Amino acid sequence: MRDGSNQRRPRGRPPGTRLLSLGQVVDAALALLDEHGPAGLSMRRIADLLGVHNNAIYTYVADRTALEAAIVERLLVDADPALLAGPPRIWRRRLTRYASSLRAVLRSHPGAMSFFMTAPMVGDVALDIGEATMRCFLDAGLHSEDASRASYLSSLYVLGFMAFDIAETDAIPPLPTDDERMLRRRAMLGLLDPKRLPLTIST
Repeated sequence: MRDGSNQRRPRGRPPGTRLLSLGQVVDAALALLDEHGPAGLSMRRIADLLGVHNNAIYTYVADRTALEAAIVERLLVDADPALLAGPPRIWRRRLTRYASSLRAVLRSHPGAMSFFMTAPMVGDVALDIGEATMRCFLDAGLHSEDASRASYLSSLYVLGFMAFDIAETDAIPPLPTDDERMLRRRAMLGLLDPKRLPLTIST
C-alpha cells in the first residue's frame, strides 16, 4: 500500500503560489514609482512586493514595454475619460476638464510621466480617448482632417506641459504646488544679471 505522501499531486497551481491580476501588478508598479521614482521600478521589485517569483509577473505583462503601456492605460482611466463626453456646445469645457483631471492624476504618480513619452499609445483606453478628443474638435466645427491634427496637437500640448511640470522635481510625490514652484522660480531669477537678462527678470 502506497503512502499518501508519495502520491502524485493533482495538476494545477503549485502550492504556495498566488493568483494575481494585471491590476495588482500595475498597483505594485505604481507603488514602487511613488516611493522610488522611475529608477526604482523593475520586474523583480514588483515580484518581491507581491510575494511571488519574478517569472510570475510575465504572465500578465510580456516585458517592460508592456508594463509601461499598462500603467499608461490605468492612469488614463483614472483621469475619467467620461469627462470628454457631453453636448457639442461645451466642447472646450470637455477638453479642459479631462486635461485637468489627467494632470492631477499624473501629479499623484509623477514617476509614470516618462511612460507617456515612450510607451505605445495603442491601448483600448488610449484609442478611445483619441476618438473622444477628435469628437470634441468636430463638435467645435472642424473638418475631420483638421480635427485629427488638432487632437494630436492638443495631446502634445497637454503631455508637454505636464512633462515640464514634473521635470524640475525628483518625480516622487507629493510634488510642489504651483505657488511653491513659482516662488522657487522667482528666487532663481533673483540670482540672474539684470543687465544681461532684463526681460527675463522682469517676468
